[in-house]
Amino acid sequence: MIIYTDLFGRTRNYSLSLDKIKEIEDKYDLEIHTTPHPDAAIYWGDKFNLDHFKKMPNLKWIHLSKTGYGKFDFPQGVIVTNTPDSSGGVAEYALSVILHLLRGLDKMTLDRKSFDSNIDYILSFNKVRCLVVGQGNIGKQLKKLLRAIGIKVSVIDKTNFEYLNNLVKNHHFVINCLPLNNSTKECFNSSVFSSMELNSYFINVGRGETVNENDLLYVLNNKLIKGAFLDVIQNEPLDKNNRSHQILLKTPNLTISPHIANALENSLDIQIRNFIFNVLKYKSNKQLANIVYDSNNS
Repeated sequence: MIIYTDLFGRTRNYSLSLDKIKEIEDKYDLEIHTTPHPDAAIYWGDKFNLDHFKKMPNLKWIHLSKTGYGKFDFPQGVIVTNTPDSSGGVAEYALSVILHLLRGLDKMTLDRKSFDSNIDYILSFNKVRCLVVGQGNIGKQLKKLLRAIGIKVSVIDKTNFEYLNNLVKNHHFVINCLPLNNSTKECFNSSVFSSMELNSYFINVGRGETVNENDLLYVLNNKLIKGAFLDVIQNEPLDKNNRSHQILLKTPNLTISPHIANALENSLDIQIRNFIFNVLKYKSNKQLANIVYDSNNS
């Protein structure tokens, strides 16, 4: 059974060592390649794109190592699974960002008096209102975490997503946890951002492509919202030589982290465990777990 994985030569959170690949091959009687193979039946990773089908026309199963899932026009015969257990760290990261911004730590200086202008925006938890946009695994976990510390939470799911413009009103934090698909692409735009409160923050731990970055920059530069924190952007990775990325980095009320929301000490182990669990099912012709797309039933 031939497998192609792109989880190689990357950061620790996403990288299988050659020793680990050899261990998995020997233990489960697999053949794993780190470059596309024309006879590969399985893709394992998080950078899937339609060009893979040109190089690997025999793909039958696509296993995404993370929880995200962008819908493509998959050919017949392909099943797509994901790894929902990998999203736990993202909700915790979003909570950390909210608390960081809530206490004004993004505006912190060593001069106590210069910090005084932030005090009116520092609220006790029971006065804070958060809007979580997206009720997948990340959104559900974040809702539980926020409610556990007394923060008021509203949630937008697919049943009320069309009312995004109105629902962002009257919230101190709007947290984007959306996946990328045709309906969510650049859904955060000038219309949505201009409906937010002047003292509100926008946080994105979903997908960079769900945000119109030019529209976000406009509202930030014109102080139509208080600030933003992005763990994901369009056209990753972040490149300091890229003109659009330079503009993002120079925006004073915008903080960017390099897509690290899902960083946990056991993240790679979770990805491997979920994949092997499904590999054993696949080899036994059993139904796979965590199916997010089945072309035979679409």
